[in-house]
Amino acid sequence: MTTPDPRRRFDERAIGAGTTPRFVLLVILLLVSSGSMMISVSLSRRLSETDANSFGCMLAAGVDPNRIDDMASSIGMVLHADALEACQARYAPEPPLDLVGILWPVLVLVASALVFRALPAWKMWRGRHVPLEDVDRTGDIRGTLHEVAAQAGLARTPRFVVAPTELSAGAAVYGSNRRPTVCLHAGLLARRSGEPEGFRAVLLHEFAHVRNGDVTLTYATVALWRVFLALVLLPYLVWCVAALATSFRSPIRHAEQMTVWRALILCVFLTVLVYLARADVLRMREVYADLAAVSGGADPRSWAIMVPPGPEGRLRRGWARLTEVWRTHPRWDLRRGALEDPAMLFGVQALPMLLTGIAAPVITNQAGTVLGGGGGWREYVVPLLGAAAVTGVAGIALWRAVAHAVLTKRRVLSGVRAGLWLGAGMAVGAVVTQQVSTTRWLPPHAEVLAAVVAAGVLFAWWTAESSQLWLRAWPWRVRGPAMLLVMAVGCLLLTAWMVWWDTFGINLVGGWFDMDAARRETELTFPGPVAEHQGMVLALSVWFEVFTGFIHPLVLAAVCALCVVPLLAWTTGRGHREEQASEASEDSGENAAEESRPTLPPLRPVLLAAMLGGLASWGGIAVAKAYMHTWQPPSGQRGGLYSVSLSAWMLVVLVTFSATTGALLANRLGRYPLYSTLLTAEITALTGLLGAHLLMSVDGCIEPLSTLASHCNWVPSPAWTVTRPLLAPVLITTALAVTIAAAVVLAFRRLRARDQGRSMATRQPESRRRLYIRRTAVAAICAVVMSATVAAAAETDREGTSGDGLENRNRAYSQVPRAAASTPVIQRAQLEYWLKFGGGDLLNRFGDAHHALGDAFTKGADAGGIVEESAFEPVCRKFGRIAKDAGKYFPIPDARADAQWQKHNALMQKGAKSCSHSFDHGDEREFNKSMDDIDEAAAFSEKMGRRFDEIRAAAPDPSP
Repeated sequence: MTTPDPRRRFDERAIGAGTTPRFVLLVILLLVSSGSMMISVSLSRRLSETDANSFGCMLAAGVDPNRIDDMASSIGMVLHADALEACQARYAPEPPLDLVGILWPVLVLVASALVFRALPAWKMWRGRHVPLEDVDRTGDIRGTLHEVAAQAGLARTPRFVVAPTELSAGAAVYGSNRRPTVCLHAGLLARRSGEPEGFRAVLLHEFAHVRNGDVTLTYATVALWRVFLALVLLPYLVWCVAALATSFRSPIRHAEQMTVWRALILCVFLTVLVYLARADVLRMREVYADLAAVSGGADPRSWAIMVPPGPEGRLRRGWARLTEVWRTHPRWDLRRGALEDPAMLFGVQALPMLLTGIAAPVITNQAGTVLGGGGGWREYVVPLLGAAAVTGVAGIALWRAVAHAVLTKRRVLSGVRAGLWLGAGMAVGAVVTQQVSTTRWLPPHAEVLAAVVAAGVLFAWWTAESSQLWLRAWPWRVRGPAMLLVMAVGCLLLTAWMVWWDTFGINLVGGWFDMDAARRETELTFPGPVAEHQGMVLALSVWFEVFTGFIHPLVLAAVCALCVVPLLAWTTGRGHREEQASEASEDSGENAAEESRPTLPPLRPVLLAAMLGGLASWGGIAVAKAYMHTWQPPSGQRGGLYSVSLSAWMLVVLVTFSATTGALLANRLGRYPLYSTLLTAEITALTGLLGAHLLMSVDGCIEPLSTLASHCNWVPSPAWTVTRPLLAPVLITTALAVTIAAAVVLAFRRLRARDQGRSMATRQPESRRRLYIRRTAVAAICAVVMSATVAAAAETDREGTSGDGLENRNRAYSQVPRAAASTPVIQRAQLEYWLKFGGGDLLNRFGDAHHALGDAFTKGADAGGIVEESAFEPVCRKFGRIAKDAGKYFPIPDARADAQWQKHNALMQKGAKSCSHSFDHGDEREFNKSMDDIDEAAAFSEKMGRRFDEIRAAAPDPSP
């Protein structure tokens, strides 16, 4: 008796080829790159006054373009953001969308459509193809072709032509899905009578292209790539060469040359990305056409082409796999292997994942250039575009791989390795596109890029596990809705990540933080006994610099979706029933044991572990409160550092207990380590938060645990004001910690070489009552998680960023030493733009007011030395307004001149205030002192003028 193959055979076309998302990625990449690149080319020919003024405002703020990556050289943009915004609003208002960025992609599309329509005629003319009727006078060949076309399932026979100069026994199809043309080589026609089966196999293969509908996709890819080369890449390369040649005469030569070199590298990356995407589309269509041809009746022996044996040795095999991705047609041995075992069609390869990861920051960077900077809708649309592109390629590739493994009873990939390659590509793309550094090849803190890799791992790992959950639980034959649900959550996760990365991550990797300044900011924001608790101050400083950026409504929504969407799989009714009893009975050994396992892990252990872990965290919070009681300040002084330290300890306890509980349960269950850890940890965290709220509601009732209160009362409302701000940090930080905990669980189980699941007895289909109970539990969990998410999101919106917070941050970072200009030319440019955009006007106004003051004294002397309030009061108010306006403007971008400027403004403000006050109180001495202050301010103004002359003498005129 023949033992049946335990791996289930099915029609691989049911899962889909996955080439359409790759084509969409290619289109998005080329279109946004077209707009961005041509904006750069057009700006080099028409640098507008607005662009120059925007650059001038940055120079006036003290930014050094050659060192723009250094915080010490660019911190003026942050400390004086209001002044910079006012300068750009007045002199460089934000222009509308650049028409070049919109029209050029449209031009590329139109030209691609024209090339696509012209390709069939071009191929006929170039290959000297002739209609089949000119060769087949008797109609015998046409009869055979119609017969094979009907066998292939074509509703309409395509057009046939013959290539008389092609002696190979092959064929090709071109044109479009609606009007395909099959080109028969002369060698194939000669083979018709001698090898009829081989002849039919070739025809069935070409007809499979038509039936699969990939003719349009193939030649649209070809047309788009050729148009991109001619209309975008070639002009962009010319611009790069020209810009590199002119950069040697620029005062910001280093910055410009780095920009040009990165542009050239970007060209190389785009060329590689597009070529490999195109090759992947073409290569995949060949294999699927082979499968369709064999399914249509072609003899598999027709693919038995003699080829040299495959390479031996790991290095040679690796090189063979690397060179294979560059081929537009797969090797014959791979095509034969796909017919015997189509698993290669569903494998998640390292290089495509790496290139997809690189494409993500390229798309977001280029789309940001096309759509323009700024917040608002662009803050979310640009990351969404990159996230959707990655999800459409990497996410669907993972879904296909998991689907094939589930349906054929193979081992399901974890997604971790694919995520590592995807995250590595995202990190490389961030460096290549100068997201993280403009004037350096590597950012100052390249170690932060490990977070990018971790984001790729989290996306791929969660996608693989959720796909497996839904594929095993989905009760209907069509699994498209389940796939879309998983892909939507994956896209949300990546969008939330990219929003955080664009807002906070880039600053961290670029070195835009200073621990001393962060510590000063913490001390200003949370006053208290700082000297006795330096460790807590340092920990809080790190938290607020690194992790608070994750406290965002979009991140909260992503965490909620990561928990809730896979949980819904338990409501389908297939959670604990045999997958296919009839098929399981045919399996044997390990596969039968695998089939007899529940399709989903039980929820009861998850809930039980979460409750126990939550109760344990209550004890941990009690210990934290007991520690905080040891340094409880007097009543009325328990805010500031003491209050935030209490919240910090509760956060540490909750996250630690939650992640540990989730990891222990995931190790016990053995399946779905990431999701098991995540779900258990989040339920544990919410249970622990409930305990924290209860303990704070009775704060003061147990003396050793008293913290904020001194008397025993039941105060749930005030306690909620303490625990409510913890909702978002606990939910999000737990999710971050879960990634590490789940990775430890996975590594531990791999080291112990355990199976992914435990052997369990076969369970019969459960009763309707148990199904209702499980659905009720799922609904309750979802309601709690979603309610907590909504409350946390409302709290983050309510808190926002206060004016005091910005003031404390500016005060803390104002002590960061500023770097001097890199060259005398830059220093003079900074000065000239400072004068042009406001500084010169302030100095002129002071000079006019000082002259008016002299006129008032002259008028008083002529009147017998009488000081008239009507003559001096308006002048004093002028000095006050000038001092107020000077406080809103940039400091002088030169340390020596700015020191004099600050003394000048302080004396002017003091003199103006004393002058007005002297008239109110009739104090002559105060009036005389105010005049002395203003005269001294005038002396500092003269010193600044001499310093300005020194700066101008050291460098040629930059002609702003």
